[in-house]
Amino acid sequence: MTNEEREWLRQFRFMRTRIPALDALATFVPHGGERDPAITGAAGLTGFSRWFPVEGGHRMLVPYEGGEYDATRFSIEKGAWDHETCKICRMHIDAMTLCWVTEAGPYVILCDSCKEQLA
Repeated sequence: MTNEEREWLRQFRFMRTRIPALDALATFVPHGGERDPAITGAAGLTGFSRWFPVEGGHRMLVPYEGGEYDATRFSIEKGAWDHETCKICRMHIDAMTLCWVTEAGPYVILCDSCKEQLA
């Protein structure tokens, strides 16, 4: 972690928590379709998306917490948003694993090791 990252993160208060698995909107994005307004719009709903390479393009997931969506383009996959990633070290944090999340402000999640480095 750089000194700049450390100072930025020290301005926030963190709480110990567990992040549950969430449902996700899923779709196939063919090569070259990354800028399709339906794709960018869905990814922009939460600011988070995951892209998995598959033949001919990518499988894209976006956390889904309810609301309208285009059922001709997306399906809901129960519990597919099943992990988070530490903001600093990029460690995979499985759903329901204790971790640290900002109490307010931008959403930042940290693993135990990176949180310790802030102390």
